Amino acid sequence: MIEIRDLTVTFGPSTAVKDVSFTVAEGESFGLVGESGSGKSTILRTIMGLNKTWTGSITVDGRDTGKLPRKQLARLAQMVFQDPYASLHPRYVIGQQIAEPMKINGLPNPERRTAELLDLIGLGAKFQFRFPHELSGGQRQRVAIARALALSPKILLLDEPTSALDVSIQAEILNLLNRLRRELNLTFVIVSHDLAVISYMCERLMVMRNAEMVETLTREQLRARAFSASYTSELVAAS
Repeated sequence: MIEIRDLTVTFGPSTAVKDVSFTVAEGESFGLVGESGSGKSTILRTIMGLNKTWTGSITVDGRDTGKLPRKQLARLAQMVFQDPYASLHPRYVIGQQIAEPMKINGLPNPERRTAELLDLIGLGAKFQFRFPHELSGGQRQRVAIARALALSPKILLLDEPTSALDVSIQAEILNLLNRLRRELNLTFVIVSHDLAVISYMCERLMVMRNAEMVETLTREQLRARAFSASYTSELVAAS
């Protein structure tokens, strides 16, 4: 579903990602881990076309993202950001924000689909008339997930989707994401500092350090601490 080859991303003289390659199978959940500034979130943003200065190749569902119109890419992949408080416009009701991508893309019955999505994420259609300030952090993140699903994408890119939430709410959001992946046959790429989250959510993961790939592991290798790189051992010990 996703194939990245020799990806290098630069911001002026700084290299944020250097010669990174990996693939993600259809229906798989793939994790990106590493210390802050290692390039994890930059990879997600580059897949979504939010970074312009990069080299290498990125294909999504067999299509070259460098040649794909933005609207077509948005129908294939969507991103859920870390901060549920910054993800929603404070002056628009929830239903309007979920329906907006559907209206932009000319999809039929956006109001009905909005109600269906709110039911799918466990809030209910009545929430469509509320403003973001009337919701908790966990509820806002559910709304952000619903909006990401509005165009029925095949891929969700999740950038620290639970780190801004209370611990008691984190498990609810992770379980919701796992259920949606099964029911909708979604493919996930998840960035997280929390190796417990990655172990719970992902079949495979890639460890990054200083913009480069260190190694790729399966969930079983992570849990068994079967690492080939000393940095991975240090990262796990620190967590």
